[in-house]
Amino acid sequence: MKILIVDDEPKIAEELKKLLEKEGCLADIASNGEMALDLLKTKSYDLAIFDYSIPPPTGLELVKYVKANGLKTRTIMLSGYYANFLLAHTIGADEYLSKPFDNAEIIRIVKKYKNNKS
Repeated sequence: MKILIVDDEPKIAEELKKLLEKEGCLADIASNGEMALDLLKTKSYDLAIFDYSIPPPTGLELVKYVKANGLKTRTIMLSGYYANFLLAHTIGADEYLSKPFDNAEIIRIVKKYKNNKS
């Protein structure tokens, strides 16, 4: 499974990458929305984990891009604020996790999409 991790906090991004690679996934990291957009335009991902408040385009704008362009990439929104989840839900994010995140929950979500590719 190919995953894009987008977070402007290097420690969080690296922690996620190590966790996902232990699960047999391949992961790329982008530290801002512009880098993420470039990767989404040039590579195919099964799953993307977007931090809500990254430098533009924001995590919300990246979810909108994925949906508007018909990409088959599933999206997870990370945020520390509940109101952001409501907004992410309205634009079609597939999953929502709060920071600090629970490793077991991320693995559960990854396995869910790994086993149900559609």
